[in-house]
Amino acid sequence: MGKPSPTVHKCLILALLLTSTPLNPPLRIPVFCPTTPSSPSRIPSPHSTSISAEGMQPFSLEAAREAAQRDVLAADLQCSFFASALQSYKRDSVLRPFPASYVSQDNKDFEALLEDASMLPNLKELLQCADDKDKRAWNLVSWILSSKILTLHSIGKTEYVKIQELMGISGTSVPAPDFLFEIVYSGQVDAKFYETKGERDLIYAFHGSRLENFHSILHNGLHCHLNKTSLFGEGTYLTSDLSLALLYSPHGMGWQHSLLGPILSCVALCEIIDHPDVKCQTKKKDSEEIDRKRARAKHSEGGDVPPKYFVVTNNQLLRVKYLLVYSQKQHKRVSSQPSWISNHRFTLMMVLYLLLLIIIGVSNSPSFLHYWNRALESKR
Repeated sequence: MGKPSPTVHKCLILALLLTSTPLNPPLRIPVFCPTTPSSPSRIPSPHSTSISAEGMQPFSLEAAREAAQRDVLAADLQCSFFASALQSYKRDSVLRPFPASYVSQDNKDFEALLEDASMLPNLKELLQCADDKDKRAWNLVSWILSSKILTLHSIGKTEYVKIQELMGISGTSVPAPDFLFEIVYSGQVDAKFYETKGERDLIYAFHGSRLENFHSILHNGLHCHLNKTSLFGEGTYLTSDLSLALLYSPHGMGWQHSLLGPILSCVALCEIIDHPDVKCQTKKKDSEEIDRKRARAKHSEGGDVPPKYFVVTNNQLLRVKYLLVYSQKQHKRVSSQPSWISNHRFTLMMVLYLLLLIIIGVSNSPSFLHYWNRALESKR
């Protein structure tokens, strides 16, 4: 076999890349490497966590039913986060915590979990069924909704006005979320956060991420030490600009039976304790000069942290407080049946291409040129 031409060689390389690279590459998230904190002793270790997988506490079926009845949208969102993580090609890392009932000898049975998850009906339909009829479904839902450290609440879209005022968002600069949720933490977790805060101020900022990551974010929090190195140093990146956060939160496939919609995008609004371990553009006290110690994170390749950005290098200094959810609108067709042209688009294109080749071939043939010239002469 002869040596392939450079063009063929490039095409082969491109084909390999397309088959081996996911269409939606993982979101670039920075990493924190443990260092000795320069903060007061009451600030916990940078990579300690306030929320862990151990916070998952199995609900009874009655408790799960009550939770779903009390706030069906909040329960629905948790199911959507779970489904998105389960469907992800990174499911082994993003589906954490993982239901223990699907683990056998340290092996996660994703196939069985996928099968059971695919059988979950719409939550409103599930609520109308008796527990004993859909016990397997309720067992899975009760695990999804279980948590001893937080409760998720849906709140009215009117609350978004308060967020706009808090963040200085104008009414038309960015789209309003379709759904808004608030995270209420348990008394113990809340007390620990405010103990860490002390007399320091709170900063509010947005964090954008892929939908598949929010199952872990909700239950485990934002972990600096799990992230990847980024341009402006090591830590969890947030921004005061919602439009920037939305760039990192593309719409992703959630739960097919979701009341919120099957395709969602989510942005977290976080509370950050104003501490030296939070790198940002801020002025020195009693001065107009930028505090350079606060403006640059460790191992930054791009220099100072840009305006409107925050790089948090300590897990204990931030927590998610609100979730802004955007549902991709499903445009209704005038006719539910696709047209014949749309079903045979490729065939039509091939036919047109062949006709074009025939026309070009005929027009260049000697016989056609002979008769064409005779026709022109006869008209003169």
